[in-house]
Amino acid sequence: MSFAIITQVSVLFILLSVGFICRKINLITDDLIKGLSNIIINVCLPALIITSLNYKFDKGLFKNTLILLIVSLFIYIALFIVGYIFTKVLSIKNSEKGVYIFLLVFSNVGFMGFPVINIVYGNIGIFYSSFILLWFNLLLWTVGIILVNPKDKFKLKSVINPGIISLCIGLAIFIFSLKIPKPIYLSLKSLANTTTPLAMMVVGALLGSVKLKSLFKDFKLLTFVLLKLLLIPLVLLIVLKFFIIPDIIIGILVIIFSMPSAVNASIFSRRYDSDYILASKGVFLTTFFSIVTIPLIIYTLI
Repeated sequence: MSFAIITQVSVLFILLSVGFICRKINLITDDLIKGLSNIIINVCLPALIITSLNYKFDKGLFKNTLILLIVSLFIYIALFIVGYIFTKVLSIKNSEKGVYIFLLVFSNVGFMGFPVINIVYGNIGIFYSSFILLWFNLLLWTVGIILVNPKDKFKLKSVINPGIISLCIGLAIFIFSLKIPKPIYLSLKSLANTTTPLAMMVVGALLGSVKLKSLFKDFKLLTFVLLKLLLIPLVLLIVLKFFIIPDIIIGILVIIFSMPSAVNASIFSRRYDSDYILASKGVFLTTFFSIVTIPLIIYTLI
């Protein structure tokens, strides 16, 4: 199991390294980075959302699903509070504040979370985990944009965006068990499959102008990594054990929220001209250390 997890994380680093090298030899320019960020946000991510919700509705799983939805919402709310406290304690201000909270709240659910869940719980774990994407995407495309877009005031119309539209389409497909025509589904699946490699290459390219040695000397970042990858999952596990919640739901929640920071942090920060360098550092460090922390967290569940 640990070898499979390490393999999955290694894929991320290889893709990231490709982007890093391309940036160093000027195959990827700053304008191209911004263009790719727009494509990922407006095309690839919506396709990923729709295809991830392409499940057949089953009333028999409704109870556990409802528990997971309620508990995961409270976890997200708690993470926002923890993120705010973290930035206050370490006196983090301006654009860095929003980026740090974004990095703390939003984890790499899709590419890393789902494969790890599949290794531990199989297909039923993937089914339950897909519902966490509902809150993830809803919060990502609303509060997430606010966090990394400090220059502009939030407007209600910004909620109507490709992410929310695709989420509504995906929910309709799931609830009514609609069947997507095969050519359309295969097209969406192809676009969805490009999300991870493109996103990781963009992160690597953003890191191309950063001195990597400085990453391991940043006290605030290293403290954040400890909080994100170890303290939060362990506290979450302890707290959930006090409630009458099925073990599989507890395990899924702990694993999902022990994942490294979502690549979306770098993509969104670059798109909205926030501190994308800090976001890229956070994604890099949490992904790097997750090679060790994810197996440790899973070990506590077994």
